[in-house]
Amino acid sequence: MPATDIYAQLATELRSESDPHALLGRLLDPIVRSSGARAGSAHLRLPGPGSLQQATALAPSAAADGGERIVVVPLGYGSRVLGEIHLSVAADAVISDATLDFHRTIGALLGLALHAGLERDSRQALVADVHDGIAQTLAYARMRLPLLEEAIVAHDQAAALRYCVDVRQSIGAVQTNLRAILSQSSAPMDPKGLKHALQSSVGCFRKQTQVDLSFNDGAPDLRLCVTQEAQVYFIVQEALANIAKHSGARHAWLKIGQQDERIQVVVEDDGAGLPAPAHPASPSHFGMDIMRQRATRLGGELEISAREGGGTRLRLVFSSRLAEGVNA
Repeated sequence: MPATDIYAQLATELRSESDPHALLGRLLDPIVRSSGARAGSAHLRLPGPGSLQQATALAPSAAADGGERIVVVPLGYGSRVLGEIHLSVAADAVISDATLDFHRTIGALLGLALHAGLERDSRQALVADVHDGIAQTLAYARMRLPLLEEAIVAHDQAAALRYCVDVRQSIGAVQTNLRAILSQSSAPMDPKGLKHALQSSVGCFRKQTQVDLSFNDGAPDLRLCVTQEAQVYFIVQEALANIAKHSGARHAWLKIGQQDERIQVVVEDDGAGLPAPAHPASPSHFGMDIMRQRATRLGGELEISAREGGGTRLRLVFSSRLAEGVNA
């Protein structure tokens, strides 16, 4: 593939916001061949100084008889080096000026693609945290306001004060979450861990709704990393919020199970069942997309189906072995 075709493909990929990791895999072969190299590998820089992780590799031909050396093409954006391409060339090979120009251009374009991917991932994570940490709490506060108005009209001072406390606590929680997101780019996770966070959610859900929620912990020895716990917690939070807002259920069930390294989380209700497909811009569709994104970060699968006997069933399955590699 000529260099101009590689540039054209890169420009197209940048406009389409494709996955930069997959892009490296697709372009490594033509980059190796256009550079006159025997083999090549692409590496991405991890958080921390001097830390690289191989993303893809290619060895299309036999090694040179006279030995080899590695030519490094940095993939940079501004002053940051986001990755490198390592090219294996003959030890006595002379790199032409045209090839050096090709390497500089490819390094800049791929660096831009990696930077765009990081920015896109960061924006998506921030949007998810705002939705999970703030939008759900504000939705609950809005649900309490009509009850507060009814209590005021009925001169029921005790109920009015109770609903005022609920709204005040919700606003306080929103402020806490917002401060955490602005300072840490992440919604806060309960420092006591997933099980404590879920128990607290179950207690709040029972207090704030008319739905009888039971919690069955079938994984007492569950061990996950902090970021993995956060993904599970926010998926469960969104599922419970959907039950409270949309299902009209009287009963709900939260179950966690573990078999070896396979973790299963199930949330069920006996409500109205699966809703009609939502418009892509609607809040419910948005929440579903975020849950699926979180499941993908876990390396797991999320299934939403009709519950036997009526209602809805959400099932999350993932492997605890991925705990060390999960991104918040």
